Amino acid sequence: MHTVKNLHINLKRRGAMVAGLAGASALFMGNGGSAWAQQIEEKGKVERKVLKPMESMIPGFPKVRLREVTYQPGASTKVKMQNAMVCQCTQGTLEVSQDDKTFTAKTGDIWTCKAGMIEANANKGNTPATMRVIDLLTA
Repeated sequence: MHTVKNLHINLKRRGAMVAGLAGASALFMGNGGSAWAQQIEEKGKVERKVLKPMESMIPGFPKVRLREVTYQPGASTKVKMQNAMVCQCTQGTLEVSQDDKTFTAKTGDIWTCKAGMIEANANKGNTPATMRVIDLLTA
């Protein structure tokens, strides 16, 4: 687990970092081996980091997990959500398609996802786009 100071340093160096397949797989699976999403499609460089899992006081969600997903220019994903989540674009812009609606998430925008839905995200800009995610976990 990264400390806040180390995470800040790592985020500044993100352009120079190359995630290994094993590391990316471990982060994709999160803590405890429960997947947050079933990967359907991925193109380009997408970096995933689990920032902080913890106990929750929210009824029906005994745990929450904070993650960060960074899409380099031209990168995209399509996933089936395994749990509910709250997302925020913290850098750049992302084109987000959920089931039958598409919108552009700009820095500061917040949206939600429900378990079972399909979401596609694409960075069509010229700079990295980062999405902060709070997973609401039932187990």
